[in-house]
Amino acid sequence: MNLKLNKYIWIALLHIMLIMPVVLSASDQKHTVRKGDTLYSLSKKYGTTVDQLLKLNNLQGSNLSIGQKLIVKKGSTSEQNKPKPALPKPAVKPISPPPVEPEQDSTLPTTAETVVSPPNLRLSEDYYYTIKLKDNLYRVAVNNGITLKELLAWNGFADSSVPIYPGNKVIIKDPAGHTPEDNPEKAVKPIPSPAPTVVQADTLVIERVYVVQKKDTLFRIATNNGMTVDELKKLNNLSSNEISVGQKIYLAGKPRPQGSSVKTEVMNDEELQKRDKIRSDLFMPVEGRVISEYGLRNGRPHKGIDLGAKSGTPIYAVLDGTVVYSGVQGSYGNVVVIEHPDFVMTVYAHNEKNLVSVNDVVKKGQQIATVGSTGNAQGSHLHFEYRLKGKAINPRKVLTF
Repeated sequence: MNLKLNKYIWIALLHIMLIMPVVLSASDQKHTVRKGDTLYSLSKKYGTTVDQLLKLNNLQGSNLSIGQKLIVKKGSTSEQNKPKPALPKPAVKPISPPPVEPEQDSTLPTTAETVVSPPNLRLSEDYYYTIKLKDNLYRVAVNNGITLKELLAWNGFADSSVPIYPGNKVIIKDPAGHTPEDNPEKAVKPIPSPAPTVVQADTLVIERVYVVQKKDTLFRIATNNGMTVDELKKLNNLSSNEISVGQKIYLAGKPRPQGSSVKTEVMNDEELQKRDKIRSDLFMPVEGRVISEYGLRNGRPHKGIDLGAKSGTPIYAVLDGTVVYSGVQGSYGNVVVIEHPDFVMTVYAHNEKNLVSVNDVVKKGQQIATVGSTGNAQGSHLHFEYRLKGKAINPRKVLTF
């Protein structure tokens, strides 16, 4: 009887020993890092300090990566519960301006909504451009008469893939040209005064043009661009509501002279051969150098021009149009084909990723894909074709290098 009793006692003791760590210890509270998280924001969210987060996770610096798992609160045991109340007291001292400021500074370059400007300077409004829907950094640079490199440098952006959103402000003038006269008080005073604001707005007006598509009406164009039909007619000096496919309609800028909205010129094959330049209103499809010309290549016709660029470099639509193909097509790899007014079609091939779908209406300068090396391609580059009535012509006749 005693032997059986002893056996049950030992089994009970063994069971208690196995479950004791589970009972006594609580699991650590963890957080998976998301986009925009910083040690400072997490310390505020979980009621701790930056120093405690650094110690808990054995971190040497404040850099975090998306998906990283952090311990934000250490699980307590019944033995630890007694000494832990003494910890909050010394933890109060580090919560002071010195540790907070570096955390805020370290997040500035990674925040899309932040405008990076020179230290201790307040730039006036004419140094900034406010991002609009469908804008990209390359388009902003071109429209404001500066290079993409200047735009990236002035705003502290690593490259053109930095995300931007409508309402963000970016610097479009060299901050080095800023003088002390623009600073604190004088930069603030013009804000409440409406007169200077109007003058600045007039100097920043940029022409925007829309090419009429099939089934378009003035009412539809006006509605899609937040205008009235009367405003559209006055801006384009139109006496009636009649428009035709291929006609240019100005959406912003100064009023156009009578008859300025005309269709794009279409030439026959003889004229195409004679003229070195057919048109010069195309947006460059990619920032890159020519690595292969149009014409015969290894005894076979090369119907476009190859522009070398790093993988992931943005590819842009050269004109307004409608996407008629987006997918994989044999040796072209990932390809986008866009149809434009007046029987013009453009082809963008070997893409790493297509960003548009069939029937999407795209604007001139809108990003449609990224550079890659899919299909029959040696190295990353864009194969670009310009076709008129289905016939490929030398892109040098339409692109400005």
